Amino acid sequence: MIKKRLSNHLKAVLFADEMQDGGQNVLKEKCCTLEYFGYRCERSRNDAGFPYGSTNPAVLSFTVRLVASEEGTIYHQRLMENTPSDYTFLFNASFNDQQRLKSYDNMFIVNGYVIDVEDDFDSGDKETRQMLVRVKLFVNAITYKGKMMDRQLVINSSAE
Repeated sequence: MIKKRLSNHLKAVLFADEMQDGGQNVLKEKCCTLEYFGYRCERSRNDAGFPYGSTNPAVLSFTVRLVASEEGTIYHQRLMENTPSDYTFLFNASFNDQQRLKSYDNMFIVNGYVIDVEDDFDSGDKETRQMLVRVKLFVNAITYKGKMMDRQLVINSSAE
C-alpha cells in the first residue's frame, strides 16, 4: 500500500533545509505537513516607541506530521550535532509534475539550533498510524520571503 505523503491542498509545509535555485531542491517527498509553529521575538524600544539594538534571542517551536517514523531522525541528528541548520516554512506551496516546488505564497527560512525533540505516535492501526514530532529551535536568524518583499531579521548579535 502506498501512503499519500502530502495533500495537494495543504496550507503549510516544512522543508528541513534552505530553499535554493528557486525551489528546485525542494522535493514534495522531502516536505512534512506543518501542524503548528510559534515564536516570539522581542526588541528594546525607546520612550518614543522606536526599536533599537538587536532582537533578543528567541525559541521557535514547530510540530510536523510524519508518515514514517524514520523521517524524524534528521531532528534527532541535528540535536546531537549542536550546529545551526536551516528550516524552510512554505505557505500554500504547489508542486509540478516532477514533484519539485512550483510556487508558494510566502515563506520564511529559520536558521537555528535544535534544542529539544519530542516524538508522539498517533493512535490507530499499524497501516494508518502517523507520528508527530515537536521540535524547539534556538533561532539565529529568520529570513522572510514573499510576493511583495524579502526581509531578514537577525535574532542575536552573534549571528551578524
